[in-house]
Amino acid sequence: AALTGDQAPVARMLKEFQRRRDRLIEGLNRLSPLRCSMPGGAFYAYPNISVAFGKSGIKNSIDFSARLLEKAHVAVTPGEAFGTTDHVRMSYATSMEQLEKGLNRIAEFMAGL
Repeated sequence: AALTGDQAPVARMLKEFQRRRDRLIEGLNRLSPLRCSMPGGAFYAYPNISVAFGKSGIKNSIDFSARLLEKAHVAVTPGEAFGTTDHVRMSYATSMEQLEKGLNRIAEFMAGL
């Protein structure tokens, strides 16, 4: 049924994930000096967080991820798991409301560094 049935729900979900992706990328790029390229697939963003290195004892994405969770209650995956120390992985497979809360918390966290 997933292959031969009505594909309208798939199209709606694709559109919704694109909307979430666009909002997250736009929001991250507004948090200057963070930078995030548009992802080519999946439902993850990989912002470059290296601007935080040297601030508040942050040396790499592991430190950044731990501090973000502790101070802002936002969970991300350190880039070391994907071969980079300069990035973290953020999922946008959540509600728009949660994305907005996360972006606001990240903004406050970055302002406090």
